[in-house]
Amino acid sequence: MGKLIIFAGGLGSGKTEIALNFARAEARAGEKSVLADVDLINPFFSSRLAIEDLEKEGVKLLAPRRDLAFGDVPQLPPQIISSIRQDNSLFIDLGGDESGVLVMGYLRSYILDRPYEFMLVVNPYRPFAGSLDDLIALKEMLEQSSRVSFTGIISNPNLVEETTPETVREGHGKVLEWAQIMGLTVRYLTVEEKLFNELQPEYSDIIYKLSLHFRPDWLGIS
Repeated sequence: MGKLIIFAGGLGSGKTEIALNFARAEARAGEKSVLADVDLINPFFSSRLAIEDLEKEGVKLLAPRRDLAFGDVPQLPPQIISSIRQDNSLFIDLGGDESGVLVMGYLRSYILDRPYEFMLVVNPYRPFAGSLDDLIALKEMLEQSSRVSFTGIISNPNLVEETTPETVREGHGKVLEWAQIMGLTVRYLTVEEKLFNELQPEYSDIIYKLSLHFRPDWLGIS
């Protein structure tokens, strides 16, 4: 049975970019890799171009159809349950809001049938994770409503183009402190490629290099 990793976090946490990187890495390793976009409020992978690009790299994409992704009643990709049951690695991009609660509640019984990781993606420089109270509120909302517990934290401290090594160090220190209070382990520290070589010696046990992939045409922007 392959990996099952669910990525959740507030707006701007970077969970979608991280889920994409994990899925691509799994495909490059020769494994069956499926990426499921079940963020019903802010679905990123809704265009045919995104699907075609990922499939060329060996990643099967499950996402709301274009006509549903931005409609009044978005729906889960219909193949999501069968993908949980199949022998493939599945990476789920989950909404960090009420929609995420609904999705996790619906998928709970299927998820608990196999080993899984439920990762809380934290960017301490963004809303919904700007303080310990904000992060605890998000964690409790998703856990209590879905009855699925987080298994770890992904630390993703960044200020987008303004990110420096010191930005990462300071933000990661804050995430480590919060994680200890919440009783969770920081499993990964994700950093952009341009900063990886400088930071790798300090965080070699948990650092994960991110390639930034999003392009305007993927988001339906001309």
